[in-house]
Amino acid sequence: MGMIIGLVILAAIDWYLVRKTGLHIPQLITKYLADKENNK
Repeated sequence: MGMIIGLVILAAIDWYLVRKTGLHIPQLITKYLADKENNK
């Protein structure tokens, strides 16, 4: 039961981020890491 709730929460967070930024969670992580590398 807890796993299902966790997945629903993750899906809700992902849906919210897609609406705000147009990117899914893995794409945001990749972009963040790429920006961090470029700023060194």
